[in-house]
Amino acid sequence: MKELKIEKMNIMKKLVIISSLIILAAISVKAQQLPLYSQYMMNGFLLNPAMAGSVEYTPIRLTARTQWVGINDAPKTFAISGHTLFSNKKIGVGGYIYSDMFGPISRTGIQGAFAYHLPLDGMNSKLSFGISMSGYQFRLDEKKLSTIEKNDPALSYGVESHLLPDATFGMHLYNTQYFVGVSATQLFQFKVDVGKTDENKMVRHYYALAGYKFNAGKEFEIEPSLMFKATEVSPMQLDVNVKAYYLKNYWLGVSYRTNDAIVAMLGVKVNQYYIGYAFDYTMSNIMDYSKGSHEILIGVNLGEDSNKGSRLL
Repeated sequence: MKELKIEKMNIMKKLVIISSLIILAAISVKAQQLPLYSQYMMNGFLLNPAMAGSVEYTPIRLTARTQWVGINDAPKTFAISGHTLFSNKKIGVGGYIYSDMFGPISRTGIQGAFAYHLPLDGMNSKLSFGISMSGYQFRLDEKKLSTIEKNDPALSYGVESHLLPDATFGMHLYNTQYFVGVSATQLFQFKVDVGKTDENKMVRHYYALAGYKFNAGKEFEIEPSLMFKATEVSPMQLDVNVKAYYLKNYWLGVSYRTNDAIVAMLGVKVNQYYIGYAFDYTMSNIMDYSKGSHEILIGVNLGEDSNKGSRLL
């Protein structure tokens, strides 16, 4: 009888561990399957490959983000990106490398993008179509899992790793004053073999962005914008953004992300170089445990005409 009770306890313990693994996978897949950025208005290429070559210079961007400060093993994201326009003014190419870490789960990837830009007669605008191909490594480090007892035999305490390809498609309508774009990521929807349910599938993410820049006198510009984001397993999320520019080189901004956070942004540009900072004040159900999120963006615009200023990239 005693042996039967011990065996039942071992079975229950293993079920708890397996359930934890599935929950962790579900968190990564559903809640934050892709990296989250607050300053995407300054680097929209990360969300839409059709923006490759959308400006007549080569923007290089480095982003570092620490999310939910105060919570152990909260997400951390690093990304470096760049894109350029060919001399024919119709073809753009670009790419980026990123690393996204969330507790025992990490994702490191590389992406290359191609875009074709069509001038629209009579509208002083362009319409671009873009596609990107990517490859990334999905890793689960069991050494970082908390278990009932130390050195639990139900775990290997190794690293489970998967290499996956994927693709993104986007469209982008723009000129120097406005932009409208849509994109769909993770088109292949591969499954990650952590657990045995369909919940571990990489789901598609859909983005729609739109914005307009107004002149507010000789020295100021105001740029309101919206972003809609949705997946196949979660409700739509809306970002409402407003940025104010002074002399094109200094900016302040605020963003509201529904059911998640209020974001404050500021930045400065000197010649072809600039730096931006964003702070997310968390408003979700983890607000009592998180001290907010920090994001820094550093950029250089190679070949830019400094008299023209900069815009969404």
